[in-house]
Amino acid sequence: MSLYQAAYFAVALVLLALAVQRGRVQPFLALLVAAIGFGYAAGMSTSHVGKAFGLGFAQSVNALGLTVVAAALMAEIADATGATAWLQHAAAGRRRRSLPLALIGLVGGLASTPAAAFAVLNPLRRGFGGDSPRSALVLGLSLSASHGLIIPAPVMLASLTILAADWTLSVAFGLPVAVLLALVGLGLARATTSGEALPVDTAATIAGTSLHAPRRGAWALWLASAVLVGLLITQSLGDIASEPLGGGSNREFLIALGRPTLLLIVGTGLLLLLSWHWEPGGLTEEGWAGRAIRRSAGLVLLIGAAGGLTKIAQETGMPEMNAERLLGIAPSGALALILPFALAAIVKTLQGSSLVASITAAGMMMELVGPLGLDDPAGRTLAALAIGAGAMTVSHINDGLFWLVGQAARLPAGSVLARFSLATAVQGMAALAALIVLRLFFH
Repeated sequence: MSLYQAAYFAVALVLLALAVQRGRVQPFLALLVAAIGFGYAAGMSTSHVGKAFGLGFAQSVNALGLTVVAAALMAEIADATGATAWLQHAAAGRRRRSLPLALIGLVGGLASTPAAAFAVLNPLRRGFGGDSPRSALVLGLSLSASHGLIIPAPVMLASLTILAADWTLSVAFGLPVAVLLALVGLGLARATTSGEALPVDTAATIAGTSLHAPRRGAWALWLASAVLVGLLITQSLGDIASEPLGGGSNREFLIALGRPTLLLIVGTGLLLLLSWHWEPGGLTEEGWAGRAIRRSAGLVLLIGAAGGLTKIAQETGMPEMNAERLLGIAPSGALALILPFALAAIVKTLQGSSLVASITAAGMMMELVGPLGLDDPAGRTLAALAIGAGAMTVSHINDGLFWLVGQAARLPAGSVLARFSLATAVQGMAALAALIVLRLFFH
């Protein structure tokens, strides 16, 4: 039955891409129908489908919705102060604008979730990266590269902890592989998307304020973005299960620092204060606040619907059952790393959550590291890294990061699947190959 459910899931994905790409169906409605249709096809009752979708929708919006709104508010303020236009002008003469953006993404990938990091960095990307499809893809792929391979990203913390791997070795192995994946993503982005900057829409700003202190606004945007990413990275430390960082009351404090409500207040307040932008009527429906809410509403609904699809897939048990089919396969030598990678990749692809994929795959591998010849410090660490790489592979419609990248790149779902989803799959294969090579030298 689980194979049939996976087939139904693939059909739902293809139909959604066709509906949005060819039929020009509104993405949220297409995703809603795809999620509910998959639930029925998978054998769930009406009440079960409705309950699972509603729960997943609420959880996803609660985790990411306000962060998206915060980013939209920051983007509107940056546009109104002239910061976005100033950054675009400053970066226009640079031949390699994508490389610094990839470095920013590598750092941002250490945040609690890559989707939240992308959201808070998106206002800066619009200026620094020229608000082009290429800049959106570069940032998304760089975030994905580091989140699955470098601590303190929760995906890596989970697999390292469960497999009792060496954290020092994880940095020694994971950092160069993450840099390699970022470069792979950079190359794919350049090959598949345009780097032409899209114009900043300042038509709605009040005359005389759109270029108010643009240099100061640009520096304010840099600082506000850095603070928010710092808060999200600090939140990741709460996933460490021991003192002095992740135990007791410290854990709750660290996790609270990255809550969406705090990100909204800190990001918006800091940018307003540092740029000293006080637009008359800015908080009205016609001001920057109203424009930001309108800009973010559709994306928040998409993220919620993606969470609903994720929850429906999790409720069927399909991801775990299909992953378990691989447990009878026992590759030997360095090729043994294929199994932990494949387990995480299957779970991630079928249910969308990288953290759940990492935890699930690591749990399945706990008793297998010995029989597979991975029961040594390097072997356990490389197995944990393989899980992390697999957990970031094939980001698609059930992943909030997919929709964030697509909206930022202004591409329809089919184009995002062909560019971003395929690129994450290529990054995953590159990571697996690099880890296998490392295993040949550290056995």
